[in-house]
Amino acid sequence: MSASSDPKPFSKKGAGGEIPLLEWVIGALGLVIVTAVVGVLISEAIAGDKSPPEVKLTVQSIAPLQHGFLVKLRAENIGGEPAARVAITAELWQQSKVVELSETQFEHLPPHSSREAGVFFQRDPRPHEIRLRALGYEAP
Repeated sequence: MSASSDPKPFSKKGAGGEIPLLEWVIGALGLVIVTAVVGVLISEAIAGDKSPPEVKLTVQSIAPLQHGFLVKLRAENIGGEPAARVAITAELWQQSKVVELSETQFEHLPPHSSREAGVFFQRDPRPHEIRLRALGYEAP
């Protein structure tokens, strides 16, 4: 009978039978990164920003269209909780009265994020004061 020809299992050990220093360094670096990520996730879950949604609205631009005007706006949730179905009203004011009203809605506004939308007007909004207001939201 001949000697067994079973293949030897793959070994990660170096020529001297020890694990190379580079593998120890890479393993330690991986452990530090994983530990840091887990620590950040735990701290955010325990002590993260729990403030209610706070919507900040700004006009980005005004563009004339064939049959009216488009006012592009930006909604930023500077609060710590998300908001769903955020209702927005945009009013054109002349002196002390509203001359035109338009509305839009954001389906989801995560915390510390922003979204853009547009509202349409028949009148040119440029000579008027544009007032934007968040009317309400739903908890997602």
